[in-house]
Order: sequence, then C-alpha cells, then structure tokens
Amino acid sequence: MPLHVRAPVQDAADAAWAALGQAGAWWTGTERVAIAEAARAAGPRPLWDRAPDIASASRHADGDDLSPFLALLVERVAVGPATLTRDDVQAIAQEIGDAAYAELASIVCQVVTIDQLAAALGHDFRPLPSPQAGEPTQVRPDGMADVGGHIEMTAENFGPNVGRSLSLAGDDHVRWRELVFTMYSGAEFFEMVWDSRALSRPQVELLAARTSALNECFY
Repeated sequence: MPLHVRAPVQDAADAAWAALGQAGAWWTGTERVAIAEAARAAGPRPLWDRAPDIASASRHADGDDLSPFLALLVERVAVGPATLTRDDVQAIAQEIGDAAYAELASIVCQVVTIDQLAAALGHDFRPLPSPQAGEPTQVRPDGMADVGGHIEMTAENFGPNVGRSLSLAGDDHVRWRELVFTMYSGAEFFEMVWDSRALSRPQVELLAARTSALNECFY
C-alpha cells in the first residue's frame, strides 16, 4: 500500500501544483508548465557527458517548448545547481531578469521536491496541470536587496538565509517555503528536541547536512 502523506504536506503540494499552470509574475502558464516538464525530465548526466554551455545555447523556442537556453538552465537548476556560480547567475539574470530567474528556480524546486517525495513513498507522479490563460503580473516584491547571495533577496533577516534565498520569486517562494516547512519541521523548527517522531532532531539534522554536502549545496 502507498505510504500516507500527512495533511499539511498534501495541502502544501496541492497549493503548489494548482499554481503551476497559472501565469506568475514573469512567466505565462504555458511557460511555467514547460519549465515543470523540463524539470521532471532532467536527470544527472554521466561524468563524461558534460552539459552544453548555457551561454551559447539558442534562444529560439519551437512552439510551446522552451528554448534550448531555458531548457539547459532548468536542467542545471534541477540536477546540477552547484555548477551555477555567482557569475553564471548574474549573466543569466542579465539575459532574462533576476526575478524571472528566481521564479524559474522556484518552479523547479517545487516540482523536484514533490516528485522526489512521491518517488520515495512509492507514489506515481501527479500529472502536470493544463496551462491557463493570463499574462504575467511583472510585479517585483518590495524590500529586495543584495545581501551577498547570487541574486537579491529580502533585506529583512527572518531566519536562516536559505529560507529567503528565492524571496525574489514572491508567491512561488512562499509556496516552496511551505513545502519545506511542512516536510521538514512544521511548527517545531525552533525546538531542539523532537520526541514525537521516528527520527530525533539530531538525526534529521545529520541527514540534512549529509544531503547538502552530497549536493554541494552553496548555502
């Protein structure tokens, strides 16, 4: 039998999925679904198969498909984020805009998070939503500043820096944070002792640290 998903996690995943097909701040619903499809299709390349250089990729898109430039960018964010340097991100931001990059990265993070949870629990991947009509709002969140990351983020420090790393993505950042919050700690984040779970807090932190090390996490 498929393993049960707790209600808060299911609710966060449902909210993220419902918004995938809707126009965001910088991408249309069609583009957002295409980003999600590319993220789902991405897989680690063999060591001898290096990904093509993003900068030299074509910007021309065929139909509703992503351009090779954007498809490669999605792949790098999904399975090789450690290969994206600050200089890379700044060049990409000049190409598509820093907020558009943040929204794309947030979409990828949401899809990868939900899909990996489904895979771990033996569930099928849920079908991607149909794109909905509408134009991007082009609304940039207030209070953004350069605080030392690859892109601007909220100047207000409200916890770990990783928690505000994609705040330039606005609503998509909020949905991604809710996924992380419900899957990781819930309301017990600031409690150092967890006695109501199968794993203790130190065990969870050890798994998190080891996973971050294997992924060469910038944070």
